[in-house]
Amino acid sequence: MSLPQPLPRVPTAEEIVPSMQQIIHQSQKVRDQVLKTTTPSTATFSNTMLPMAQVENAVQGEIGMIYMLQYGSPSLKVQEAFNKAQKLYLEALELWGANEPLFRLLQAARGKPEFHTLDPESQHLLEKELLKYKHNGHGILEPGNVELYLKRRTEIEGLLSTFNQNVTMENGGVSFTLEELAGVPDDELAKWLDDQEVVTNEHEKEKKKFVPFANGGTRAILTYADRPETRKKMYLADDLKLKENKIILEEIVKRRARQAHMLKYPTHADFRIEIRMAKTTVWVNNFLSRLKATLGPLGREEIAALQHRRLEDLQQRGIQQDGDGFPPWDQRYYARLLKTDLEIDHQKISEFFPLERTAKGMLDIFASLLGLRFDLIPSETLTADVLWHDTVQVYSAWDIYDDSFLGYLYLDLLWRKHKYRGNQSVNIECGYLRLDGTRNYPSTILMCSFPAPNEMSCALLKHDQVVTLFHEMGHSIHDILAKSNYARFHGYRLPPDFGEMPSILLENWCWMKDVLRGLSCHYTALSERYLVDWRTKNPGSPDPVKTIPEHLVDSLIKHRYHNAGLYYLHQLSVSAFDLHIHSLRTVQDLADLDVGKLWYDLREELEGMDFSECRSGFEFVTFSHLTSGYDVCYYAYLCCTAMAQDLFLSTFSQDPFNKETWARYRRGILEHGGTQQSLLQMLGNFLGRLPNMDLIVQG
Repeated sequence: MSLPQPLPRVPTAEEIVPSMQQIIHQSQKVRDQVLKTTTPSTATFSNTMLPMAQVENAVQGEIGMIYMLQYGSPSLKVQEAFNKAQKLYLEALELWGANEPLFRLLQAARGKPEFHTLDPESQHLLEKELLKYKHNGHGILEPGNVELYLKRRTEIEGLLSTFNQNVTMENGGVSFTLEELAGVPDDELAKWLDDQEVVTNEHEKEKKKFVPFANGGTRAILTYADRPETRKKMYLADDLKLKENKIILEEIVKRRARQAHMLKYPTHADFRIEIRMAKTTVWVNNFLSRLKATLGPLGREEIAALQHRRLEDLQQRGIQQDGDGFPPWDQRYYARLLKTDLEIDHQKISEFFPLERTAKGMLDIFASLLGLRFDLIPSETLTADVLWHDTVQVYSAWDIYDDSFLGYLYLDLLWRKHKYRGNQSVNIECGYLRLDGTRNYPSTILMCSFPAPNEMSCALLKHDQVVTLFHEMGHSIHDILAKSNYARFHGYRLPPDFGEMPSILLENWCWMKDVLRGLSCHYTALSERYLVDWRTKNPGSPDPVKTIPEHLVDSLIKHRYHNAGLYYLHQLSVSAFDLHIHSLRTVQDLADLDVGKLWYDLREELEGMDFSECRSGFEFVTFSHLTSGYDVCYYAYLCCTAMAQDLFLSTFSQDPFNKETWARYRRGILEHGGTQQSLLQMLGNFLGRLPNMDLIVQG
């Protein structure tokens, strides 16, 4: 089948910097032309904002691909080229942001009668552009100070880049003997390299395994290792990684505060909240305070249950309890034991969710609900210049109602060296309306870092990873379905405190029996080799059933909200930390900031665990949300959970597969992307009322 738009091309390391230079040249040229041919008296949307929007549309795909490579490329040479290209682009943005005459032209265009005749998306575009200039200091600072402000902002961008690269390149871990790893499943052990041999007595040696912090290593140890000292050793070692990022984060926070003060904002939080859905820090603080009151008692009950199970286990092992608190390195382990007591066997459940099969099943669900079709493009037809790694798959997406093309979806699901450590949806190319009236179609990546299997194993997903995959795929589908005129508003390019809502809504389907059984397939059904290996490990046992048994699904669903209080309280801890460090008002506030103390104080207060042995650690600099656009926005996950729960309970829960409801949701929410000026009102129009923000845990 011929495709209406070629796949985006992946530049080589040698092409990245020249490509960025050409992009900058094109963008500069149109700005020069606008300044040359327009005056404040003649300025309109059509001769000022529109030409810049059109060149932004035209180059955003190349920029998107270059920026994607910082997350996905396995080549350090490409990463280095990206760093150079990013530096050039940031310098250009600084130059354009300092352009006072262009700001005056846009201001003049906003004041012309023509503005009120524009379509709402074009009006929104100009107003967003003017807000961006305001955040560059225009209309607030003298021109010379604007340049100083932007120079300092570029310096902050450099610190952010260094922080994030440190997270990506981190490669530490801990070596354990097999005895220390007692309880860890064989499939996890098989992922880790033999490290060294230690002498156990004068005649014997025992192998050690090097367990990396990344690729699921820390998670596996904390979940399965039977020895408390093994879990503690792994947790504390993981907590000490990335020490260098602490100084960087403190410097970023202080510089952000000074920048906000320079623009006459009380705090960086007040500055950033202006581009969020929430609009005011008062709203966010009130929201978080209500959640604290709601979730606190639930969290205390859950910690008490975990502690009871822990003391019971320690007594059985003949280990004396040391202190009264519940240590954080024991949370995952005893949560698993409690779930096992409830007949929730996550290891057994994972056998029915092999990654590739599950991902394909999810695409089928989205296709059915939203009227889509996904066609896998055969790997043998793809040339090397359209893929950045040989494990990447590409699908074309189609609307089944009119057989129209919608865009491309890439799946890049497995962890590898030098790859982004988290799970995310990454837009390469936006959809938009071209000058000739035809549509440019989006290309988007579902990029995850699920632990990679070895040659003899299959990548299996725990249920929470199934939820994560569905969530991130939801972002990608949002990207595929959106239909904006301008790339600026495409897909989930909207404030995160609304943009997470559609994907959190979709998580509900991962708790439905029909969905889970439909997605499931025991991994041994995928390959004779897997079945032979399973029979070897389970001699005399009957072969596994192909579909997940009902009792496993029933127990999972029944206890959906088991330990949900602690899950949301951790999100509340990070949200409170984010808001606090970005709400510093005075020089003394900045001088007194102790990010480590604040982090562990908040976790102890809100989550109820004993972090006394962790306070020399650096857990707060091991994730990159606050340095990748989510500063003053980590609360988005909680905010969007509340909206998603309201939307699900009021609209979908009675008939979750109703095609008419899904079609209305597609038209009323997903297709709009970020084009609407009031996202709360857009949701209100869909619901017929404003959303209830106090719904988090239901069950």
